[in-house]
Amino acid sequence: MYTREHFSLPLDAMCSFVRERSFGVLATAHEGEIYTSPLPVDLRGGADGELFVAGHVARANDMMRAFVSGTPATITVVGPDTYVPAEWFGTRNRIPTWLYCAVEISGRLDPSDAERTREDVVVFIDRLQRRTVDGSTWTLAEIPEDRASSYLGGIAGFRLHDLRFKSCFRLNQRKGETQSLANSLRECRVAACHELAGLVIEPPTLPVK
Repeated sequence: MYTREHFSLPLDAMCSFVRERSFGVLATAHEGEIYTSPLPVDLRGGADGELFVAGHVARANDMMRAFVSGTPATITVVGPDTYVPAEWFGTRNRIPTWLYCAVEISGRLDPSDAERTREDVVVFIDRLQRRTVDGSTWTLAEIPEDRASSYLGGIAGFRLHDLRFKSCFRLNQRKGETQSLANSLRECRVAACHELAGLVIEPPTLPVK
């Protein structure tokens, strides 16, 4: 990922962004082939305080060929984005651009056994259920065991360790015409533009030096 200091988030903000989205694209390489797959992303900390990502793919996914312990892998989590025409800046003397938000997590792939895969799925479901449904008490235990085992048998879990983070929140920093751009974003009918309008006014990125 290409980025600049003034497009970068502090680590805690990157972690919050990833946990809020909880979905990204995993990329790996094996024997000269590149594999990518969109998938749920669960970023959390272990007992030792180390951050890791837990996830899983279908066993039928070609990416399974790259599921070798120690394989380098990268997950990209993308947020709101939009094309920005020159007129949105309130002037015709600007080159059109693209605003976007993304966090990249690179690390070492560690395939999970069946026990750890089940544990990670249960933890992830519990977090998402409580976040999505007020007062939710639903758990995987409510599914008949044969059905749950069949589902879990069809996926391959993994954890990503030794994490390295990068971020690029390209929000018109240092470019001017910010208020006009924010107003245009708010007037757009696309939901992502409304989210970007607030970010343009108050970028969550590191202070511009």
